[in-house]
Amino acid sequence: MKKKKVMAMLAVAAMMTVALTGCGGGGATTTAAGDTTAAGDTTAAGNTAAADETAAATDTDWEGASVASGLSGKVTYMHSGDDYEREMYANVFSSYQKYAPGVEIEQMYVPSDYYTKLQTLATADSLPDLFWVAESSARMYYDAGLLANMDDYMKQYPQLTEDIIDGVLEFGQFDGSQYAFPKDWTSYVMYINKDMFKEAGVEAPTNDWTVEEYKDLAAQMTQMSADGSRVEVYGTAINNYRADWINWMGNYDAEWFKDGKSNLSSPEAKQGLGVMYDLVQAGSAPSPGTVSATGDSEDRLFIIGKVAMYPSGRWTIPSFRSECDFEWDAVEMPKGTTRTCPFICSMVGIASTSENKDIAANVLSYQMSDEGLALVMESALSLPVYKDLMANEKYVNTPPSAEAFINTSEYLGNPSQLEVCKTGKFSEYNSMINAGLSEAFEGNTTLDEALAKIDEQANTTLFNN
Repeated sequence: MKKKKVMAMLAVAAMMTVALTGCGGGGATTTAAGDTTAAGDTTAAGNTAAADETAAATDTDWEGASVASGLSGKVTYMHSGDDYEREMYANVFSSYQKYAPGVEIEQMYVPSDYYTKLQTLATADSLPDLFWVAESSARMYYDAGLLANMDDYMKQYPQLTEDIIDGVLEFGQFDGSQYAFPKDWTSYVMYINKDMFKEAGVEAPTNDWTVEEYKDLAAQMTQMSADGSRVEVYGTAINNYRADWINWMGNYDAEWFKDGKSNLSSPEAKQGLGVMYDLVQAGSAPSPGTVSATGDSEDRLFIIGKVAMYPSGRWTIPSFRSECDFEWDAVEMPKGTTRTCPFICSMVGIASTSENKDIAANVLSYQMSDEGLALVMESALSLPVYKDLMANEKYVNTPPSAEAFINTSEYLGNPSQLEVCKTGKFSEYNSMINAGLSEAFEGNTTLDEALAKIDEQANTTLFNN
């Protein structure tokens, strides 16, 4: 595909909401993308201290330490997220510079409109050396020729791929080579208000529950006002977000994207999405529009005790830890005919235009080392992509209980998600699905009609070649 055409696609994608996952952690001076602040004002905190206290390669298990000590130059690292991410990555860069005193890292933190700013930099041929892309958009950046081939760096730093969770590398592989690396991922689980279950005299779910049990519990835990005119507490909630519908269709082994076409009207896909639809129709879960009308989010409704069970990712944990004034926990999503967990991830790319690719790769190697990931995972916003670290409480810390998160790593991702991500058209497809499902959830059309319309629209406008 010609670069000009793909750059136009990137511009369209930048206007669409495709959330990145992230994390939290300690203190750096940062700059928004495109700022022209002097370099000395935008480098990661700790640069001077790192030069004064250089760590020896023998003091660490990180394989890139000896290479780092001989590197010299500057790289820029652009990422999104909230203040947790800003502080956490400042800590990572500061820690890295103890091994690489000759390296400057400019942290380009972009708290909002990340993809718009990344597209602006791409159009101006001024991409940062390292930057994040979602698993769903990596293909577009590869097609535009903006991502460097990482194969040689995978060989130089074998720890990058040792004991990595099955399937996660594939989301950054194109034409047989690695072009983006999965920095972390977030599990999808069901959060439970345990106090609410105790007060209702209902046994809280465990990891071995089924969808039918989930629906029954959602009905039991829904509380109406005294006059029966309104719902006071919902048994559960739904999200019109890619992780939700990927999860529910996957739990029925649906081939919802098949042979290059949208296949949401398949019986298995309908069965999975029907779980969400039925909960709203039964009054056990608020529709997205109902939630929006309250001025809150589904997260907030769980925090304030208006939802008994809430499906979401690990990114909610910091706010739940600080704000929930009740006992809560997490269990696996209920089982349909099978189980799957959507792979929601921010991937790290090295710009093809970078003049310091060797330094960029060394920084990435440190970020993904046990030492670097210890700084990334302490906030509990995400999970490591390595099997051995998933079993280590330092990297998968509590609360909530770790078991549900560990278990989901055994069934992470599904073929349909990977296939549609490889098309480079996920952003547009996601928008169509969100719009169509919203119509059904709000009662403006049936689920069958909505799915048929999505398939027709997607297959005639996106996947018609």
